[in-house]
Amino acid sequence: MFKLFSKKKEEHAEAPQASEQAVQSKHPEASALAAQFETEEFDILAVTGANGFGGGKEPGAQLWTATLPITAWREEDGPIHREDTCLVSLADDKLLEFLRRRAPRDSIIQARVRKGLKDNRFLLVGLPTPMMEPELKSILDEQVKEVSLWVDGLGTFVLNRSVNWFQADVQWLDQSIQFTYDRADEGDMRRAQDTALSLMSDQAGWDQKARAFAAGQLLDLANDWAQDGGCEEHDPEEITREEFMSRLELESIQTFPDGGFEFWFNDGALFWGHSIRVEGSLTQGFTNAQMEG
Repeated sequence: MFKLFSKKKEEHAEAPQASEQAVQSKHPEASALAAQFETEEFDILAVTGANGFGGGKEPGAQLWTATLPITAWREEDGPIHREDTCLVSLADDKLLEFLRRRAPRDSIIQARVRKGLKDNRFLLVGLPTPMMEPELKSILDEQVKEVSLWVDGLGTFVLNRSVNWFQADVQWLDQSIQFTYDRADEGDMRRAQDTALSLMSDQAGWDQKARAFAAGQLLDLANDWAQDGGCEEHDPEEITREEFMSRLELESIQTFPDGGFEFWFNDGALFWGHSIRVEGSLTQGFTNAQMEG
């Protein structure tokens, strides 16, 4: 079914043996994935996106579903299709790492594939190979150019393509934090910027409210963790509300067009190095706080 290791002897030697056995076997997960694609195989040249191969697993699955975003592709001398799609394959740990090295982010590759029956995905059936093609190279050069926006009162936001948001380092209460908002149409981005400007106009007030709300929601949990041993020898037997609030370290704020926002804190070792996310909006104030893994 999958022929990731049947193309060339040198490819076979380079690839992990365990991965070959996992993918070439008639595994039920492989059968289920292959059924979503046409049977015809063909070669494409493709431009990979801002992220390399990522892996996800369904509950109980043995193999990763490896996914590689691509931004443009063509079949031999056919027309170039500029669309966001992806290559998918099943992989064990060794094969996933091998594919990441073989097809890195922001590169041009050749791959043997099968087309999706109900979507524009491609099933990878041959090892991806680094290539160079002039027209696709022009597309690649264009996509990796820095995209930045100046926002009065905030500074220069630069597009982080791997998460598709704009980010800027901003001074907040005499320390540097990061403001972010999603890439979107001009109107939505302007409204997200306005949300950030509203927060900036009362930094001390919003900062204090965020810490107080997080303490109200998570202080009992922090004390449960402390009783289980904590992660610092100097942790008190009971963490007070004031200490909880002071130990939080604000790292970033994400804003949204509807006036919503998320404050992201380093937990100051309250939860052994986890992040704390505090959500709210300009109209409702803070509404939720939780520890993130």
